[in-house]
Amino acid sequence: MKRIHFFEIEDQAWLPKSIRDGVTDFLRIAVLWSDLYKPFSQKLDAALVRSRSQQVVDLCSGAGAAWEGLLKQLPSAMASSTTVTFTDYYPNLPAFERLQALEPQQFRYVGTPVSALDVPRDLAGFRTVFSAFHHFRPEQARQIVADAVKSRQGIAIAESTQRHPLLLIYMLFTPLLVLLSTPFQRPFKWSRLFWTYLIPAIPLIVAFDGIVSCLRTYTPEELLDLVRGIEGAQGYDWESAVATMGPLPVGVTYLIGTPKS
Repeated sequence: MKRIHFFEIEDQAWLPKSIRDGVTDFLRIAVLWSDLYKPFSQKLDAALVRSRSQQVVDLCSGAGAAWEGLLKQLPSAMASSTTVTFTDYYPNLPAFERLQALEPQQFRYVGTPVSALDVPRDLAGFRTVFSAFHHFRPEQARQIVADAVKSRQGIAIAESTQRHPLLLIYMLFTPLLVLLSTPFQRPFKWSRLFWTYLIPAIPLIVAFDGIVSCLRTYTPEELLDLVRGIEGAQGYDWESAVATMGPLPVGVTYLIGTPKS
């Protein structure tokens, strides 16, 4: 199945913030309840050790669910009190504030828009991108990796979607999961109830964007192809594969790059 770069509704500037935040709030619940990134945790922990970085800059954070679920699964990050700074082009401030209150010593955030294509120089640290890299066309995706290499920062990209029939079928059932999980999402928001039950924008967008995300996700081979030709990439150790979820043929597709010592 070839990669198809179709549009996602959540990416559109015209989408009301209350709907966009509702989508990312659901994705947070989905990640935490399923412990989605657990298969990737050992790989990420080892990369942080190799990079010798005690600062992480999380790009395209959404509601920050990946790090909320992963932090306690990373012995090196916990032992060294690694700080994680959440950023996004459309920052979900209530989610970021909740995360900082949850782990005030380790979680921070930037409240203004930050583009993964142009990371400010004062945001130094190992870069992570969870379930967002597929949003970028190949030339933009290469730019994200090239900027990390130019800044001599480690980078880890992890995607929970794949161009696999099993995940495409799963996405068809996500509206039901949104309907069932909404009463349990915190903090409570009247807007979330409105856009879920009265006008079902959130469940429909989750399903539509989920299918598109699968079709846009890069394979490990395509991720390594993006790295080739980047100036300075030969000074990094690169690894790309799928960390599978038990017996299932799907899992977390990842690319990790750490500077050679």
